[in-house]
Amino acid sequence: MKIVALIPARKNSSRIKNKNMKKFKKKPLIQRTINIAKKIKGIQGVYISTDDENIIRLGLKLGVKVPWKRPKKLSTKSATSESVIKHFLSWYQKEIGKVDALLLLQPTSPFRKIKSIQ
Repeated sequence: MKIVALIPARKNSSRIKNKNMKKFKKKPLIQRTINIAKKIKGIQGVYISTDDENIIRLGLKLGVKVPWKRPKKLSTKSATSESVIKHFLSWYQKEIGKVDALLLLQPTSPFRKIKSIQ
């Protein structure tokens, strides 16, 4: 079974500026999510969908894939997770191939455990 992980991380939260880069226990929320994603067994790739240059740089530095900067129409407060997932899957299936399952990991869930995901 081919499983990929997607981390959606929009730049401008409507309530908290740079929310995904806020530090929790000395690390940005997005970094905590990346670190967890990389430890999950059976994942064939970890991808970030973002419109934030800082998140792009951090993701690449930490060894995850950021194949493009998220389009503006998917970076608004009215954009849904579903639309971001559809955009990613459309790109993935066209460029890489079939995927059997997608693991969506929100950066704003810092208390998740690998065991719970497995």
